[in-house]
Amino acid sequence: MDATLVTASSDKEGAAPTWKKGYGFHPLGAWLANTRECPAVLLRPGNAGSNTFTDHRDVLASAIRQVPARFRQKILVRVDGAGASHELIDHLLALSSPRRAVLFTCGWMITAADEDAIRQVPAGAWKPGTAQDGSI
Repeated sequence: MDATLVTASSDKEGAAPTWKKGYGFHPLGAWLANTRECPAVLLRPGNAGSNTFTDHRDVLASAIRQVPARFRQKILVRVDGAGASHELIDHLLALSSPRRAVLFTCGWMITAADEDAIRQVPAGAWKPGTAQDGSI
């Protein structure tokens, strides 16, 4: 799932100023990596938030409904850092069941500026990372 900015050249219904100082829409969509289809998209005003949990939940639910049931046993959801929120992570964790495994990845590309900031974190501030099942 990811959002993108779409510029509107005139005062279209629902258009609004964007965070990049433009004007238009900030739709949120879901794409299937293996088929390159877009099973769900939510048209939002240009000032819609990047990590709005309810929007992500609704687009994900709509996208999953579009996938034939026989292909829903194992799902991988990818969201960039802007779309990640504690609420979304909790929701993704709750989607797995004995009949369906939902895995996910959230993040962004680490830049040189990110690496510099990471190096400045004191060694005592680090904690072990954990997997979805809670193991270190």
